[in-house]
Amino acid sequence: MTARPRATHPRKVLVVLCTGLFLIGLDVTVMNVALPSLQLDLDPGPQGLLWIADGYTLALACCVLAAGVWSDTHGRRRAFILGLALCGTASVGGGLATGTGQVVAARLAMGCGAALLMPSTLSLITVVFPDLAARRKAVAVWTCVAGLGALGGPVIGGLLVEHYGWRAGFWINVPVVVGALAATGRWVPESRHPRPGPLDRAGMGAVTCGVGALVWSIIQGPVRGWTDPAIATGFTLAALAFAFLPWWEKRHPAPLLPPRLFADRRFTAAVTALAWMFFALFGSLFLLTLYLQTQLHLTPAQTGLRLLPLAAALGAGAGASLLIAPRWGDRLPVTTGMLLVASGFSFLALAPPASGYGPALGYQLVAGFGAGLAAAPATEAVLGAVPGEQAGTGAAINDLVREVGGALGIAVLGSLLATRHTPHPQPDTPQGLLPHSTPAAPLAALPETSSVTFMNGLHTASWAAAAAALSAALIAAAWLPRYAGPAHPAGPARAPKLESELPRIVTSRKAPLNRQGH
Repeated sequence: MTARPRATHPRKVLVVLCTGLFLIGLDVTVMNVALPSLQLDLDPGPQGLLWIADGYTLALACCVLAAGVWSDTHGRRRAFILGLALCGTASVGGGLATGTGQVVAARLAMGCGAALLMPSTLSLITVVFPDLAARRKAVAVWTCVAGLGALGGPVIGGLLVEHYGWRAGFWINVPVVVGALAATGRWVPESRHPRPGPLDRAGMGAVTCGVGALVWSIIQGPVRGWTDPAIATGFTLAALAFAFLPWWEKRHPAPLLPPRLFADRRFTAAVTALAWMFFALFGSLFLLTLYLQTQLHLTPAQTGLRLLPLAAALGAGAGASLLIAPRWGDRLPVTTGMLLVASGFSFLALAPPASGYGPALGYQLVAGFGAGLAAAPATEAVLGAVPGEQAGTGAAINDLVREVGGALGIAVLGSLLATRHTPHPQPDTPQGLLPHSTPAAPLAALPETSSVTFMNGLHTASWAAAAAALSAALIAAAWLPRYAGPAHPAGPARAPKLESELPRIVTSRKAPLNRQGH
């Protein structure tokens, strides 16, 4: 294979990769703000609205692990380009759509494009920044941008819908995609697994089916009811797929999910911490959105603006992790961060009725800082446990855990809220606009209700989220290794340095770079 030029501008590469990542976060939430306008224009019905809102997340969760493996085999830069192209093409289709089916198809295609984009952004960072200290900084930036994209969706979406209509939620992607494609061709290097093994088709099918059934059941559970036969069937299919997976992976010569990964306590602790972290964060965003819109009577755009302190706190926490993790290791920032997330929920769990914006702000500052402190080291721990030539797979596992944890958090905490707060929709409100799925889901259907009743439900859900964050802190304290210094000790999941891969990227040096920690 012809060697590609070295990444001589790593910061520019990081900007390009973060542009694609921001686009993913934006697309998760931006269309939810547009659903009331879309409802009036296309009249998609309740199920149509649910598919428009949730189809993106469902496709992303189903395809992300397979896309990460594909990127390792066929090229991470190629996967990034294909993901951008698919998102851009689907956005054009969505912007020109004249029916509900076309909009749903566009959202599903965009989710598939995001599945190609998301793991390739993180895996390319591990290649472009081989030095551990530089990679920690890049991963911290990646973490902040991921949160900023999701939080910026309601703000940007609200402004676009207000002035240009729901189609602007699709068209906004097109110039971003065009610019990112041009920059990718100029600056982003290619990398891939030098000696990929046989494709694990059965494992890939089991993961796709299992994750698809699980995420669909989680999303639809609060809408259909957890005892609905379809939901029970979905959970059963997921359980069967996940039961088959470890049996098969032990027998395949190149398993999709090597069993030795889960024998690595560092990897298991980091994955568990990330899952519970996003369970708490995405669930809390859903609760905060409900609180701000139904109790403080804010518009979606105003709600988005009042959630921006969370993004600022995430950035501050990620910056602090860069000072702590290199000196004291990953255990301290991850454990402390998750304890702060649990503590932050006390602002919501103890808030009295009619308490205004204060509890929401207090939660965002404390829990946001804690999440930023924990997220980057936990992500680095996941990547550090995966062989470098399988960086795409490791990044996809990280992304999958985030998506499933977030979807579960929204469903469970939303259901806990509903057990104490069960309003009846107003007669003139479209039934399809009941809260669901994503943190920025349209909440116009929620009527005026007793603040005491709502706050009781908020308290119950907040204590549950705090318990989840506390459990993540305990797991991190028990299982993450304690060490200091720039390099991690070798473990069962370590791979040799990527000497066979680096020459494709580095052509100006005769000696291969030493990839620390891999």
